[in-house]
Amino acid sequence: MLSGQEEQAFARIAEQIAADDPGFATSMGRLQSRRAARGHDIVAVAAAATAVLCLLLSLVLPGLVAAALAFAAYHFRPTRPTHRLVHRRRRRPR
Repeated sequence: MLSGQEEQAFARIAEQIAADDPGFATSMGRLQSRRAARGHDIVAVAAAATAVLCLLLSLVLPGLVAAALAFAAYHFRPTRPTHRLVHRRRRRPR
């Protein structure tokens, strides 16, 4: 954890970088959101697998808890940035 002064210094540096190179700041924001989404996906898959295993072993309550965790991890994951797909028409060779 950072102290209050370190957080302020870090925020100033981030603002300077964003002002100097907005493209870099945007790409760093996308990278952080992808990492967070990937972590939520891993938790959701692991919890779902645990739920299935618990239910196969007739462990009902732990299975329901794991299923609830899987649902929460999937449902509350961070939104992923939308990428606009540009479909270009290919020219046919003449």
